[in-house]
Amino acid sequence: MSLLLKKIPCVSCGSSDARAVYDDGHEWCFSCNGFTPSHEQEEQGGWQGRHVSHAAVYIKTSMQGTIKSIPERGITRATCEKYNVHQDEDKHFYPYKNGVKTRYVQMKEFSCKGKIDSLFGQEHFLAGGKTVTICEGELDALAAFQMAGSLYPTVSVPNGAAGALKACKEAYEWLNSFETIVVCFDDDAPGKKAAKEVADLFTGKSKVFKHINGYKDACDYLAADKAKEFVAAWWRAEEHKPEGIVTVASIKERMLAPPVAGVPWCFPTLTALTYGRRKGELYGFGAGVGVGKTDVFTQQIAYDIDVLNEKVGVIYLEQNVVETAQRVAGKLDRKLYHIPDAGWTREQYEESVERLDKRGQLYMMEHFGAMDWTTVKGIIKYFAKAYDIKMIYLDHLTALAANEQDERRALDGIMADMASLAQSDGLIIHFVSHLTTPEGKAHEEGGRVLEKHFTGSRAIARWSHYMFGLERDKQAEDPVKRQTTTFRVLKDRFAGSATGEKFGIFYDRATGYLNECEINNMEPL
Repeated sequence: MSLLLKKIPCVSCGSSDARAVYDDGHEWCFSCNGFTPSHEQEEQGGWQGRHVSHAAVYIKTSMQGTIKSIPERGITRATCEKYNVHQDEDKHFYPYKNGVKTRYVQMKEFSCKGKIDSLFGQEHFLAGGKTVTICEGELDALAAFQMAGSLYPTVSVPNGAAGALKACKEAYEWLNSFETIVVCFDDDAPGKKAAKEVADLFTGKSKVFKHINGYKDACDYLAADKAKEFVAAWWRAEEHKPEGIVTVASIKERMLAPPVAGVPWCFPTLTALTYGRRKGELYGFGAGVGVGKTDVFTQQIAYDIDVLNEKVGVIYLEQNVVETAQRVAGKLDRKLYHIPDAGWTREQYEESVERLDKRGQLYMMEHFGAMDWTTVKGIIKYFAKAYDIKMIYLDHLTALAANEQDERRALDGIMADMASLAQSDGLIIHFVSHLTTPEGKAHEEGGRVLEKHFTGSRAIARWSHYMFGLERDKQAEDPVKRQTTTFRVLKDRFAGSATGEKFGIFYDRATGYLNECEINNMEPL
């Protein structure tokens, strides 16, 4: 049995005489239960299984210097003693629950030993109470605590603004035990962003500190002898309200504006059924292979350019840009420019290309094959910001998740992100989705298209404003039926009345143009 030699101050909890030193070299604190093994115990593992304060071990090996004031920052010795902050000639040592962070003062660099997996200062304050303040750095926490009279729990995140959200999530239970949480981060762009993210975690009890002009952080106030101003601003911290909360009064003017129809489709019946297309909405198209969904897109693109005088952004992942541009020019002229010997002359084609070029309204992304959504999203945003494009055509959605391990889960995220993008940038996004193989008649033989046939149908149905199905029997003996597509409205979020409605479109093989037609005399699909 080892013998007690003496009692000393505990560097872990700050107790003045609770730490016992024994003749075999191990130490035990009767206040915080911190245990530091002897050299022999460390080598033999004899201390394993005992309650050990890791901070005590790391402080023993990593902490240097003494506890003293930080005069250049205006921080007193008493404050440093509260947080157990040590210093030597050129370093500060900030103890965390399970490790030590070292700040090299002159170089303004940091190193860590142990696990920095808590909030700085957290272990010095009991959970629960009126108010806790969160700062962006250790020195700011010391300064804020001191200026507020050393009365209110004050902590800091360990890795600045970039890691603030993660750190506060990990300390959520402890932080949420307080009635009020004041977020006092730096007055710069990263600090403001992080402050909002952290405040969002504690909606209803969080406040955001608003800095006085000229002061970036808590240390600035203390160094300038502006403690009273800091405290006043601390008491005035603004209650954080999540974005997007409105009242009738705040939107009344918009409510009283009469409903306006959206921009038309190239098919008058579809315009009547949907009341046109509106910014911020997603329009999904599904059809079997070769049924004509891409051709419908191309005609709609030509209509947007020619009739609506709109700029259009096109992302076709299974069709090269030359063919796409040829087809658009052909739709404008009622010519099949992508097919040799289709009744057009070279002079006509060159004139058409020149006209399309001068319009300057068709923007395309040159790529063939699968592509990740992050890249496509960046291109869409570039279309919108650089060229003020509002009409986006994506063919096809399924290719964006082709390389993902879990395709359906990937499509869930893509659709949610696409819906948000359409809203934030005021876009009208048209997209094609591949279909799963149905039971019974194939889609290429005129089989009925249902919502559930869309790949990733749950996400598409959740986020799309409209879903359309195109049905055509490519093998029909009747040439009219073979060239006639049933255009079916599968989902109508806007009015609800169009769901289940259908009309026909006929493909004119001489001109390559799609015209509305009757489908009443066709066989049931």
